[in-house]
Amino acid sequence: MKLKHFLVCASMAFFCVLSALTSCGSRNSDEKNTAEEDSVPMCSCPHAVICIQPYGNYTKQEASRLLPVLEENFGKWMYGGWQFKVLEPKPLPEEAYVKERDRYRAGAILQELSKNPKKVDGLNAVYIGLAHKDICTDIHNAKNYGIMGLSYCPGNVCVVSDHRIKTKSMVWKLMLHEFIHAFYGGKHCPNDNPKCFMKDAKGKGNIEVQDRLCDSCNRQ
Repeated sequence: MKLKHFLVCASMAFFCVLSALTSCGSRNSDEKNTAEEDSVPMCSCPHAVICIQPYGNYTKQEASRLLPVLEENFGKWMYGGWQFKVLEPKPLPEEAYVKERDRYRAGAILQELSKNPKKVDGLNAVYIGLAHKDICTDIHNAKNYGIMGLSYCPGNVCVVSDHRIKTKSMVWKLMLHEFIHAFYGGKHCPNDNPKCFMKDAKGKGNIEVQDRLCDSCNRQ
């Protein structure tokens, strides 16, 4: 992810600077630019405001404690500018609850998240729901199958639950995984590398050993 987007952004920056240099001399002296035109950057690399939405008994304080590790690893593994914003906690949608399994349907949570504004502070917004409660979807020929995360791929919403991971502080890896699905439309690791963040859990995920984007996923 990072290498590919670094090269793309570097190329864009070069051509933008070249364009600016060649166009300055030809601009009419009485040409007027509006404030809106001046405020729009000529070039841009991937940028987004990542809005973290705690659900249920997931507190804002818990979510805020994730910010340092999110900022470090999003910056390390993906080229771009990422701003993080922790939203006020919300109840999980009542219509998402599956009483007989004591789980919440992830798809219903995504539908609610998708009602949020597409832009925040003038930038594209990506919403990541956070829950302690178990979440589920219909997959692997099973209804209301327990999962750790789900996203619209591509899209701007995803949801993760730390219910199924031993070390709760590692939920940031699930957030990174689902963000790549949503923002980049990234696929699961083609090599099924157990150390890659994009490995498909297949119901047996072990995120404790994941510590990288493998070369294949880095080139997606």
